[in-house]
Amino acid sequence: MKVSLLAVGLSALVLVSACSAGGNPQATATHGATPSEMRTPTSPDRLPDPVQSPVPVGSKTLYTGSGQGAGSATLSASAGKASSITVMWTCAGPSKFSITAAGKILAGSQCGDGSGVFTAEIPHANVHELAWKFSAPNSVIWRIVITQPPGNH
Repeated sequence: MKVSLLAVGLSALVLVSACSAGGNPQATATHGATPSEMRTPTSPDRLPDPVQSPVPVGSKTLYTGSGQGAGSATLSASAGKASSITVMWTCAGPSKFSITAAGKILAGSQCGDGSGVFTAEIPHANVHELAWKFSAPNSVIWRIVITQPPGNH
């Protein structure tokens, strides 16, 4: 299965192939299960934890959540002052999962079987709007963690 990750930078749309070597340092994806272990989860709590390795010491968790279909989060005021925000998510379903703010796509991915874990760094220029929406059809389940790197509080 090939999964794509979509991350929007300041002026360019960057498409990154999941699990490929190299790629854009601002958007990466990893897979946790081998094909023989893959089973599509049926609820968000059965998805893998999107935080695959410990977050840097001093990071601030701005939002942790899960759901099915559309969702939203309102980030703290400190997020608007950060040089960047890190978003980690996983999703399962036959469609895409997108993270938007003020109608602009910040990041997103194709979902598939839920084995892909995605990370995107959202630069300060794209963090003016603190009300974020998660867009997906009701057939998609997801888990997401949004963090602010250390020194950006």
